[in-house]
Amino acid sequence: MATTAYIGLGSNLGDRLGNVSRGVDAIAHLPETHVENVSHAYESVAAYREDQPNFINAVVEVTTALEADALMEYLSELETKLGRVRDADKGPRVIDLDLLLFGDEEWNTPQLVVPHPQLAERDFVVTPLLEIAPRTTLPDGTPLRRSSATLGPVLHDLGAVPDAGVEHNVPVEEVEWLVVAESESAADTAASFDAGLKLKQEVLESEGIPYAYAPYEPGADLDPFGMQVTFQLMVPAEYAETARALLALVDAAPPVYPPGYTPEDG
Repeated sequence: MATTAYIGLGSNLGDRLGNVSRGVDAIAHLPETHVENVSHAYESVAAYREDQPNFINAVVEVTTALEADALMEYLSELETKLGRVRDADKGPRVIDLDLLLFGDEEWNTPQLVVPHPQLAERDFVVTPLLEIAPRTTLPDGTPLRRSSATLGPVLHDLGAVPDAGVEHNVPVEEVEWLVVAESESAADTAASFDAGLKLKQEVLESEGIPYAYAPYEPGADLDPFGMQVTFQLMVPAEYAETARALLALVDAAPPVYPPGYTPEDG
């Protein structure tokens, strides 16, 4: 069963907008998680410690089949992968990923507090969150209001987060998705380009058949965990029979080589 969750992103070191974009892309690659919406990027004054550069912030809405603690563990790993060095004084950081809300659930453990305890007071979170979910309430029914959020005031709306990467998502919804093809080798990595799967994707596109990749699209710029994987091409169950018949024709077709190339060339 999928849950709607909201994740806050922030950066005030280096290429701030690029860091936020890479954060969104990394979230889009998480297992069993689908990015539904991404707010604009906003520049804000640093809260709590003002002797540091301004932040760029955004909020992402996801649906996920992960539990809240598992999602937070993934987010912590992503922060490290993206270059965050942790300290205790709320100083400058390359990336910050906060789990703000997780459905109507409330968590209070040493590892996770949800809703985020400072959510309602932070303008740099409330403003982008209300942009994509204007009727957001806390689990107790309290509505979020920008007028009550006074810390980290937003200075500028910088527009859409560039190249958010949401096209790499594997849908998380009630539709049953079935595998119709997969990469030839389990040694394929996220940085590889699987030409065979790409051709099959193009065939499905030409026939108007919806498709998705698991765990994410081959050739994606970022593999958050550096693991070797087998990529799978999936379609909704109602299209599976037609898709498999089409892709069987692709498999049966003789290979097409570039002009001047022969198999003996290697």
